[in-house]
Amino acid sequence: MKAAPFLTTVIAILSLGACALTSEPPTTTTASAAGQASSTAAAEPSVAADSALHDLLPERIRSAGVIRVATNIPYPPWEMYTTAGGQQPTGIDYDLSQALGAKLGVRASFDHMSFDGMIPAIQAGKADIVMAGLFDTPKRRQSLDFVDYAEDGYSMLVAKGNPEGLKDVADLSGKTVAVQSSTSEEASLDKLSKRFESEGKPGVTVLRFPGDSEAFLAIKSGKAVARVQATSAAAYAVKTFDNGNAFELVNAPSVTEQFGGGIEGIGVAKSDGELRTALQQALQALMDDGTYLKILAKYGVEDIALTKAEINQGTE
Repeated sequence: MKAAPFLTTVIAILSLGACALTSEPPTTTTASAAGQASSTAAAEPSVAADSALHDLLPERIRSAGVIRVATNIPYPPWEMYTTAGGQQPTGIDYDLSQALGAKLGVRASFDHMSFDGMIPAIQAGKADIVMAGLFDTPKRRQSLDFVDYAEDGYSMLVAKGNPEGLKDVADLSGKTVAVQSSTSEEASLDKLSKRFESEGKPGVTVLRFPGDSEAFLAIKSGKAVARVQATSAAAYAVKTFDNGNAFELVNAPSVTEQFGGGIEGIGVAKSDGELRTALQQALQALMDDGTYLKILAKYGVEDIALTKAEINQGTE
């Protein structure tokens, strides 16, 4: 996840295909006072509105006719742009937000902001929900409730050919690892480094970046040997960067054991019980009618699917 625009030259170096997007919206995009670059494309036309679910929504959303979705682009396959340098979002969260909006009979805006600004935006009433491939963790549940919608593990992303021969988390001792700031991966890497040092081993040198793609670039340029990331996002990067020639996965059980993995959820203000209930029931309806699984299949991540839309089931 990312917090600031990055240069067009980064896009050229990364050489992403049209489906793996690496640019922020241009500076000419209209931004709100919350610093959002907003897209409000029409909801999925194939999803029929449910009037009973619509009636569950808070009055403010029924009156406005829109759910404001805070997100952080790009984080493929969860959220990205359809073309490098473009403004039209796509990805799991975008497609699912549009389907949820359609089911609830409202429009779902999809509003880009900094990763560490999303939860404050909810708390300040500048957004209604967060959809950003966000793990449902006890720490985040201090601020939000989560409507859970996927289950994911962790893997190490390394350069093609795995030149450092990394096999599990023990091999990160003494190595430089790229990470996006303000993520759960950053905190886990810091803990891992301290654990190594307590065992008399070299710690981890953590390179922190405001954006997801800057972390990828650090591996490509040799400044870092790896990054640890949710398996769904890492596997998508392997498939799409440089036509599959940039990266590969190290998918060892010790990685998920160390970094936790777990449940991704839609974040909702803890005080917003009506919206939480409406989203939970709408998501369950999309699970039951097959729409949810079709969206995951579109991005090749059916294995992260859940069958029940539950609340706050994530662990550390």
